[in-house]
Amino acid sequence: MRTLRRQLEADHPDLLVFHAGDFLYPSLLSRLYHGEQMVDVLNLLDGDAQAFDPHFFITFGNHELDAAGDEGATQLDQRLAQSQFRWITSNLHFQEGGKDSPEIADPRLTDHVLTEAGGVRVGIFAVTLDNQQPSYVRAIDDPIETARRYTALLRGRGAEVVIGLTHLELEEDLLLLETLREDGPDLILGGHEHDRQRQQAGGRWVFKADADAVSAVVATLTVGPEGGVTVDQRFEDLMGDEPPPDPLVSQHADAWIRRHEQEFCTAAGLPSGCLGRTLGTTQTRLVGEELAIRSRETSLGNWVADQLRAELQSEGAPDQGAQVAVINSGGLRLNRDLPAGSPVSRRDLEELFAFPNPTVLLQIDVKTLEKMLQRSVEQRGEGAWLQVSGLAFRYDPDRQRVLDLTLLAPEGPRPLEPGEVLRVATVNFLADPAIGDQDGYTMLGLHQRLARGGSLEKRALKALQAAGTEGIAPTVEGRICAVDAPGPCLAVASP
Repeated sequence: MRTLRRQLEADHPDLLVFHAGDFLYPSLLSRLYHGEQMVDVLNLLDGDAQAFDPHFFITFGNHELDAAGDEGATQLDQRLAQSQFRWITSNLHFQEGGKDSPEIADPRLTDHVLTEAGGVRVGIFAVTLDNQQPSYVRAIDDPIETARRYTALLRGRGAEVVIGLTHLELEEDLLLLETLREDGPDLILGGHEHDRQRQQAGGRWVFKADADAVSAVVATLTVGPEGGVTVDQRFEDLMGDEPPPDPLVSQHADAWIRRHEQEFCTAAGLPSGCLGRTLGTTQTRLVGEELAIRSRETSLGNWVADQLRAELQSEGAPDQGAQVAVINSGGLRLNRDLPAGSPVSRRDLEELFAFPNPTVLLQIDVKTLEKMLQRSVEQRGEGAWLQVSGLAFRYDPDRQRVLDLTLLAPEGPRPLEPGEVLRVATVNFLADPAIGDQDGYTMLGLHQRLARGGSLEKRALKALQAAGTEGIAPTVEGRICAVDAPGPCLAVASP
């Protein structure tokens, strides 16, 4: 990213740079440093470790708000103070600090910006979705009405171009543009989706780059003589050595990784280099790449869901343990595949389980399970997509309809009956509304809880070690079947 910026600035010295959020959390390093390492490296994108960067603007993603309570507020305020760039939010309102509570307030934090680039006055506002609201956030305003208000404000102050920096679902970005049209921004640069997006609504564009700095959006805006704005855009891939990594940024990133490994291993009471240590092997390809695991059944998803079900099964009492397990794919953060025959390291496991993952056994009826799976297929491509165990079903991707709900019982697959009650293993995040938004699975709650389980990560570690040199060998079996896709399917139709 630093190299690309330097190359572009050769022709455009006042180039504007944007980040649409979700960088403080979640990550393996942020468990220890709460995003300090990210801000440190982002401070280098102008090539100067000390100077304030007047051309770099960031907004809040929902994961910037992951840390809860007073500690979360303190950490976020520290990240603002550390930053050498501006944070913009037009719809997030933080609580005022009291006698014993921290206040998130910093001169780098603003509700809008009016700047200049290429001789053009550019207005910037920013909005974030409302699925995460810790105690230190007082309110999150409606993004569309916020965009309407700030677009008018910025144009009233002389902006020739208005850019909305958003962290919304793509559908909401498009609805914003379609609703506001000429009363809205000329361009949206967005986040939240993790793959590149280029769509148009209301005569205006939404652009989003790939997550993990796999790509960047380069957009050129031209203001015509009568004030009309035209937009040209391209995606720049940022993989391998093209463009060549910046030496200063690489030096800082490598130093953080070395420091983290040392501190992580020491805190865990493990030998130096523990994150690279092999815990087990896999005979089959473990498909964990984000677009795959959030849109279809994958080998890694099956293996994790199987470990979740095993964690809540009672030895010697099979009629009391989990029959089915479901886990949201957004909780599985590896975002890469592990080839067949490859070792599985502690780093792989720690990156896979980026969030705390205590488990819980619920008792729910088939109707509730069907509602869950309906939400899953409606959220195909998002973190709410479920990976499952002990269960199979078909779904129609066009009509987003769940069909042929099947229990994969020890005696063989059988259709689930409408009035049946099931024991379902899941993670606390999906069951406890006090933790967060449950990825929308609000049909679940702790009133359905039968038992608590242990850590999913520890269960997965035991399974890897128990497999020994032979290794684990999960496959895609046909648990989740699109009606128009070829391949095996374990779902059976009702007689």
